[in-house]
Amino acid sequence: MGLFKRRPAETTVVEPVEVAPAPVLPPPPPSDHAGRRVVGDQQKYLLSLVQPLPAFGMYLLDAWGTAVCEDIVADTFQPIDDLVAVDGYAVRSSDLEGADASSPITLRLRDDDRVAKVSAAVRVRSGQVLPEGADAVVPAGRAVLEGTVLTVERPVAPGDFVRRAGSEVRAGVPLMRSGERLDARRSALLAMAGVDRVLARPRPRVVVLSLADADSDPADVDSHLLAAAAKADGAQVWRVGLATGTDRELHDLISDQLIRADIVVATGALDGQAQLPRVVSTMGPTDMASVLMSPGGRIGFGLIGEDEIPMVMLPDDPVAAYADYQVFVRPLVRKLMGTPVVQREQVSCLVGGELSSSRGLFDLRFGTVREQSGEKVVVPIGRPDNPRLADLVAADAVVVLPEATTSVGLGERVGCWLLAD
Repeated sequence: MGLFKRRPAETTVVEPVEVAPAPVLPPPPPSDHAGRRVVGDQQKYLLSLVQPLPAFGMYLLDAWGTAVCEDIVADTFQPIDDLVAVDGYAVRSSDLEGADASSPITLRLRDDDRVAKVSAAVRVRSGQVLPEGADAVVPAGRAVLEGTVLTVERPVAPGDFVRRAGSEVRAGVPLMRSGERLDARRSALLAMAGVDRVLARPRPRVVVLSLADADSDPADVDSHLLAAAAKADGAQVWRVGLATGTDRELHDLISDQLIRADIVVATGALDGQAQLPRVVSTMGPTDMASVLMSPGGRIGFGLIGEDEIPMVMLPDDPVAAYADYQVFVRPLVRKLMGTPVVQREQVSCLVGGELSSSRGLFDLRFGTVREQSGEKVVVPIGRPDNPRLADLVAADAVVVLPEATTSVGLGERVGCWLLAD
């Protein structure tokens, strides 16, 4: 018999821990019999996987080049008062009726700020409030002052050389619409209206890196090309040098960049069990796709790290990578910016040479544009079956041949992207 009565052991209840489901990408667009996707479908798919960056209040200079995220309406008239537009003399226009070289009119210069008497004038400077009683200004170069006598040989009309109240901005009138890009001129308009901050999205932070393959060219062409292209598109860019090493080292290198990235763009081999897609697939859900496009057409995408940062993987060929950047990555950067139009605008040009393409293939060709008889004419350069970096460098336009196009004859029209970066 037991000597002591023992308390029964307490049963500890363990609350189940909810584990967040691993992120997955939505189903990709359909492919053809060869596993290739249509360019437009792939664009829409990738765009659906990123969202515009959150907006916050930014000073005008910091927000330059970005799209505002609010309608900005003037609270007051600007200028508030009638202002003098040039250095000269404030007058009543009726006092100068009939003035000419043969019959000049003389006015008496006053030393106060009023033009209350007939044939009076007041010296004024540009930007000051128009003196009481005046309705026009005679520029200094149009009058001769001797002592206090002002001689004028030309008449002026009411409002001449005067910035009327409300002539620049009227109360209740929109100064900018949401989605419009803030440039230097709009910045000046907002500053005039007393607006020093706007609600805008920051410039996307883009990290660009290239993965060095044992058999690849040791020159790091891709990252320089893509980093410059992203910068030209208005992004804040960091370029990482050639990445080498083990899977673990590449994993750590990419992870270290996520703290400063809104999107990562990397180039490397993308076929089979290549290192770049293999490592990225361990960092989040990924999608590898072949697209009906030339050059380029191979692209990978992933949402990596705890914050699910978008990462785009492009081929390790500079021309193919650049083409994929223009078609797929640039729209993503612009969507992060919150711009209402993410696709590059096409300009209609006459083609200065014969072009042919495979049906069903989205084909890009490089060319140079010249003006001829008031028309833009694009002349193709390079070989379509073997585009070179030298062709890309020499080009100032990309000829876009949609999937339905099989041939374009001399003098026919084609759509082009004009390259300005």
